[in-house]
Amino acid sequence: MSAGEISELAPAKVNLTLRVGRVRPDGYHPLDSFVVFADWGDEIRVKDSPAFLLSMSGEPSRRLAGGGDNNLVLRAAMALQREAGVDRCASIHLHKNIPVEAGLGGGSADAAATLRALNRLWGLDWPPERLAQLGLGLGADVPACVYSRPLRMRGIGEWIEMIDNVPALHAVIVNPGVAVPTGPVFRAFDEASPQPLAEGAWWQGDLVDWLAGESNDLEAPAIVREGAIGDTLDWLHAQPGVLLARMTGSGASCFAVCKRAADARAAADAYPQFGKAVTLGAPDMEA
Repeated sequence: MSAGEISELAPAKVNLTLRVGRVRPDGYHPLDSFVVFADWGDEIRVKDSPAFLLSMSGEPSRRLAGGGDNNLVLRAAMALQREAGVDRCASIHLHKNIPVEAGLGGGSADAAATLRALNRLWGLDWPPERLAQLGLGLGADVPACVYSRPLRMRGIGEWIEMIDNVPALHAVIVNPGVAVPTGPVFRAFDEASPQPLAEGAWWQGDLVDWLAGESNDLEAPAIVREGAIGDTLDWLHAQPGVLLARMTGSGASCFAVCKRAADARAAADAYPQFGKAVTLGAPDMEA
């Protein structure tokens, strides 16, 4: 890292649970989700520059559009500059590890990490709550990614409750190599005439036992759209040491909670597409 450069980890987001309700009149869906973050993800590096510049590296970045004004990282940077009333810019480098359109919150994590990094670079000292409020205008997952710690996310992402004492989970994240855009999955969910959001009893007792009784409401419509997700879940369930397997977000990535870190590493090594052994919890966000 060069002198004057600030780095932030943009950890992958995993929805341990995801309840989704009937679409609201404004077009948004109410959610209730238990969200955790991996000790792995993308990386954002920022340093002072006369103008905003964005560069990218990492294999997944090949699938991203160029550095136009619609890029979520640049949008986050310009939104913070505008709201803070500063006249400074930055050179921003994004190193991508998280697959694109994978249900792992990669774009939102990158935007959130950009807000945190520039908050430090520019000496703004904004609290996370203020960054999260700004982030909601960029995307529903951005506020949760600003915190990047175990939390319960409700509303459309704006109602966040921190969850303490969440045990670290040995897990594997896999992606079957198919892109599943969020919009079509939600449209398929709507076509099934879902009921209004029903909030279940919150976590008590053993976390894995409780998770087994929960679900991801977008999993079934995503599998209908892309059968590789169902095949991936079947494969995960068959691996030694797997306690629970589920799709995260709107797909196509899936995760499995494992008995031991060694089980997670073995599954990641054996999976024929993308696989990564991780610890789910509250990562150290400074890369």
